[in-house]
Amino acid sequence: MDILLYHADVGELKDPALFQALYRAVSSSRREKIDRLRAEQSRLLSLGAGALLEAALAECGVSSPRFDQDENGKPCLSDQNKLFFNLSHSGSEVFCAVSDRPVGCDVEQVRAAKLRVARRFFCEEEYRALLDCADEAARARLFYRYWTLKESFLKATGFGLSFPMNRFCFLLDTDSITIRQSVDERPYAFRTFSEDGYQFAVCSADRPLDDIRMTARSLRELKLGAK
Repeated sequence: MDILLYHADVGELKDPALFQALYRAVSSSRREKIDRLRAEQSRLLSLGAGALLEAALAECGVSSPRFDQDENGKPCLSDQNKLFFNLSHSGSEVFCAVSDRPVGCDVEQVRAAKLRVARRFFCEEEYRALLDCADEAARARLFYRYWTLKESFLKATGFGLSFPMNRFCFLLDTDSITIRQSVDERPYAFRTFSEDGYQFAVCSADRPLDDIRMTARSLRELKLGAK
């Protein structure tokens, strides 16, 4: 199957009627997670991410998903081992990837580059590339491209931030993204996207990503059945 790669702005969920409609439509585990959150924006992001995921799963034939955690604590489908998914959110954006191979995704709102963070967590080549940027805007874009790539890779492997970010290194060319890593021997492919002040990245194991597209979705138009 093709990787489904969707993103959405949760600003629509400030409409109370839409919020309640999607809240009633998502899984009970997602509703429980939302109920534990107090900050309004956190609730919007959690609902938006959950609704986007369940709409993508419905397109893959999973209409009533049940969720669990794998041995690394990564969320997974409890009864659909052939499908993998990952979620991310930042600012007002939610990002979702669904695939038949291990997959990781990350979105970050682009702000000023954090050189102290890069010095501590990036490999030497990545840090030097940031220092060599022509200006602060270019440095910010590159910082968040590296960061989202690293997050997507760690999420695809299942290790998360328990594995040091400076133990692997990305080499970026105009038309290619190469990783030097010793986490495992699987081949990984990467794509990055930049849109409206956000940086997105996706990592997939065992498959190329040359033709993958990221699609913007309206939360108001998602097809979800009421639970």
